[in-house]
Amino acid sequence: MKNVFVSLIVLLSSQAWSFDNSKFNFPQGELQLLQSEKTLGLYFQLKPEWHIYWKNSGDSGAAPIWNWKLIGAEITKELWPSPQRIPVAGLVNIGYSNESLFLFHLNANGQVSAELDLEFLVCRVECIPYFTKLTKSFSIKDQDARFEKLKSNFNYVLDPSPVGLQFVISSQNEEELVANLKLPFQAKNLEVFPEDGQSFKATTPKLNPEGDLISVILDLQSNSKKDLTGSRFLVVVDNQSFEVNLEKKEVHLFIILMWAFFGGLILNLMPCVLPVLSIKILSFVQHSQSSKELKISGWLYTIGVLVSFLTIGGSLLILRAGGEQIGWGFQLQSPVIAASLALIFLWVGFNFLGTFEVGQTLAGVGSQNKSGAFLTGVLATVVATPCTAPFMGAALGASLALPSLQTMLVFLGLGLGMAIPFLFLAYMPAALKFLPRPGQWMVTLKEFLAFPMFVTVIWLLWVLSQQVQTDNLLVLILVFLFVGFWIWLARRVKSERWQQRLLIVGFIISVLLVFNTPFSKIENENESIASVWQNFSPEKIKLDLQNKQSVFIDFTAAWCITCQVNKKAVLETEEIQKLFIDNRVSIYKADWTHRDPVITKALADFGRN
Repeated sequence: MKNVFVSLIVLLSSQAWSFDNSKFNFPQGELQLLQSEKTLGLYFQLKPEWHIYWKNSGDSGAAPIWNWKLIGAEITKELWPSPQRIPVAGLVNIGYSNESLFLFHLNANGQVSAELDLEFLVCRVECIPYFTKLTKSFSIKDQDARFEKLKSNFNYVLDPSPVGLQFVISSQNEEELVANLKLPFQAKNLEVFPEDGQSFKATTPKLNPEGDLISVILDLQSNSKKDLTGSRFLVVVDNQSFEVNLEKKEVHLFIILMWAFFGGLILNLMPCVLPVLSIKILSFVQHSQSSKELKISGWLYTIGVLVSFLTIGGSLLILRAGGEQIGWGFQLQSPVIAASLALIFLWVGFNFLGTFEVGQTLAGVGSQNKSGAFLTGVLATVVATPCTAPFMGAALGASLALPSLQTMLVFLGLGLGMAIPFLFLAYMPAALKFLPRPGQWMVTLKEFLAFPMFVTVIWLLWVLSQQVQTDNLLVLILVFLFVGFWIWLARRVKSERWQQRLLIVGFIISVLLVFNTPFSKIENENESIASVWQNFSPEKIKLDLQNKQSVFIDFTAAWCITCQVNKKAVLETEEIQKLFIDNRVSIYKADWTHRDPVITKALADFGRN
């Protein structure tokens, strides 16, 4: 658009040419070619209200174009003075009013002849292009006191930049980029100018101090590049100018893997995982197995966890490569999977209560046999995904920006962290001595652990209540009733072999019933949101921020245990709600219970999906 605009101006405006000399006068001002020792200067003086342009001219205009022909010298560096933002008829230009001095450093000895072909645009509201040729012959021994004094009136980029100056991308979406600027000193006045006008708008960036960093919010053009790493910026700090490149937020892979490991380790303590781990705990207290059997069991559980984490990681990468908008815990956005998990936990809970025994089959989940140990690892991973332990969120957010192989390493680290406590117990059987010896208390413990299973069933039913219509929940409850009836019926059979076969058939039938339930999503998903909370809307949030309105966004989901605890314990308390109202904070709820590509994208922008 700029090129078209300039071309039209060139066609419609008068052209002005000058004779060969070191000065050029035009109706809006004058320019002069100056020299002192090994520096050439191009000095513009403009009448009030007129301006010329910087490298990035802003919303309109064009930067000066020069072509030098030198005899006896070569240009080693060119310096542009620090510009200013110039509002014109609703647009923002970047350039120079009144006067400006461009510097050109030379590598020269003795006499020098310089010829400059110059094209520039001078604008008020209307713009006029000029083309001229300036010439000058001089000795590098010549000094111009006026030139030296003029240079002191302008700011030029200091080279090298101060140690510690960094400009690092924090987040990015289609409309804006947030970057953290680290200055090695305190600053009172700060301005940031992007050199890339095709990607960045000319509007003044929003600056938010955050400790020793300054968060810089830059508006992006609609056709902005996706990868803005390496973009150059002019940073003007208290009349000092520096050039800085935009860097990608780099976190060493080892650090990310450590976050993942500790996140997986802490995941064992999260409420959505504890009910399943009780199965494994029960198997360990029955420590009559040999050391070899314990090690095999520990490794099979570990393999089950690792395979499951790698499967989830691989699924994320494959679906994302296909354009899907998904994130951590995405499987519980499927009512079928949530209902199936509830069914499995119901069966396990009945088993723990002693209503049935299935020997090496269903009861093998959590036992020391090979399939049981492996399946416990799989089950623990599946129900762990709605939880986000400390360290884990940062590791996941960083991993999805990494190459595929490194992303899979992060998921491997999560799995290893989750499995390591049981692998430790398998290799350190001496630690099992601190557990009581087998006895009647184990039967009581097993029966007691049925109730965490039933709590998990209730939680999953609540998740479903946020996703599907009441009729669907009624069907699922009827399936649960069928399970109870089938177990009662199987217990009437005296043959233990046929009893186990009947239970397996009942389990298969119940799974088929769940998979064939036609789940219907709730049409109005946000009826339960309190009136003070607004539905998530990037457009409204952007408008609030433009109006300098404080904004708080609650990213939540019914299946996210941590989110629900935060909501009840903090966000929906009377005290916090009063703080929001008193401080005129716009609060938004981004409910990710159902799959929502808008919310998924917002989470990705924050690196938290």
